[in-house]
Amino acid sequence: MKRLAVFSSLVFTITLACLGQSSQRSNSASMEGNGAIVGHLEIPRLHISVVVLEGATPDILAVAAGHIEGTSLPGSSGNMGIAAHRDTFFGSLREIRPNDIITVKTINGNFRYSVNRTEVVAPSDIEVLHQTSNAELTLVTCYPFRYRGPSPKRFIVHATCITNARGLSPRVHSELDGE
Repeated sequence: MKRLAVFSSLVFTITLACLGQSSQRSNSASMEGNGAIVGHLEIPRLHISVVVLEGATPDILAVAAGHIEGTSLPGSSGNMGIAAHRDTFFGSLREIRPNDIITVKTINGNFRYSVNRTEVVAPSDIEVLHQTSNAELTLVTCYPFRYRGPSPKRFIVHATCITNARGLSPRVHSELDGE
């Protein structure tokens, strides 16, 4: 059993490295544990609808999208990272365009994001998951989309929160909280 735990930890660390993430990040936000339900992600124009679980282990990514440990959670300021395989849930991301709407539904409400841009990066480029003061969303999948085997690059989608659980833009929300 101890060998299995060590092996699982090693696989988790390798997966995070593949996603350009360190397992030793500070200022991290996380759910109670791997596999906890974070929410539900939808991109209507691309017909993407997938449950988001905490963690980006191979077991999680086999059945859902994964919230990348160490990134912000829905409803928090900062950059929330979500990963999924290109040959399962995120295959349609190749068709994503600026201004497409991404919704993350949680028990705390729905959060809408507008796509700003996409980019292709090396797996070691962890800067795509940098923390921000604004509520942002970064989607990560392997690239190229039609590649067989371990992919040499990552396809990144950057989006900014446009409405929060109250249905307000984050700017209006912060102004109301300051009153």
